[in-house]
Amino acid sequence: MTNITDMFGGAFIPPGQQQVDPPELQLADAMRSAGIDPPHKLEIDGQLHRFSTKGRKRDDSGWYVIFPDEPVAGRFGCWRDQIDCVFKADVGRELTASENMAIIRRQTEAKEERERAREKKASLAANTVDKIWSDAIGASPDHPYLKRKGIEPHGARLTGDGRLIVPLYNADGELASLQYISEDEKRYHPGGTTKSCSWTLGEVTPGPIFVAEGYATAATVHEISGRPCVISYSANNLPTIVGQLREAHGQTQELVIVADNDASGVGRNKADEASAKHGGRIVMPPSEGDANDYLAGGGDLHDLLFPQITNWSVDGDEFMSQPSPINWQIKHWIQK
Repeated sequence: MTNITDMFGGAFIPPGQQQVDPPELQLADAMRSAGIDPPHKLEIDGQLHRFSTKGRKRDDSGWYVIFPDEPVAGRFGCWRDQIDCVFKADVGRELTASENMAIIRRQTEAKEERERAREKKASLAANTVDKIWSDAIGASPDHPYLKRKGIEPHGARLTGDGRLIVPLYNADGELASLQYISEDEKRYHPGGTTKSCSWTLGEVTPGPIFVAEGYATAATVHEISGRPCVISYSANNLPTIVGQLREAHGQTQELVIVADNDASGVGRNKADEASAKHGGRIVMPPSEGDANDYLAGGGDLHDLLFPQITNWSVDGDEFMSQPSPINWQIKHWIQK
């Protein structure tokens, strides 16, 4: 007997409904689109799952909470890179009003579950980083990383195994986390809070305040400009940190955002967002890389930070000395 599905090229699909990938594949694709490497196995069970977004052991900054209800929905993100995305699986048709409401409810529940886990871990980490920072010794200018970047320590400290330590302070001035810098990688203290945290190099005095993403970039800007530079620690954090500075120093304070010129365009996009929301001039190296790379490659960083403004005005006497020729509609009677 002939299989009727063969006659129609496959299984019957009701009108208005399309074949779609399983929710696990859709979730993995959504993570990649957000710049996150998904884990090998994804569990859709309504529980909070942690995973490494960079393929490193002991890195569990990635997270997701996906509920198995129909339609499948939840949230995922990365604490280290401050990524938080909502997710709903495509079911191949228009969703009903009740289904859309269910999705919003599940996404809210996922956010609450994430926050509970985050607060618990951050509380434990805060006590640990405080002790690590207070016990650490100051870094020497001869540290290999500092020598390679051509910068001074500016208060950075050292771990027992020789890695640099730089602090992250929250808006209240409390130590919230640490960043550990070795020759080949940067890591945040597990569980420490990074969002809305920064560190200022130099003393804030009247004049411009610079904002940059990384420690080496900020140190370079501070040394070349002689002005304070605030480390945001990530491009995603730029709008928040610039907002904090605007609130603390008022609308007349000159803020200069030093964006990284990265291939993805994230540095410039987040600098644009920060400038649009809170005001501030943006400077960015003309070639790919950050301000430290630009200086190391022979660029004039001082001119980039303090561009010369050409004199566009014209003296009135000079302007009037050579009047423009008259264009006539009717010669000597009506001008055009």
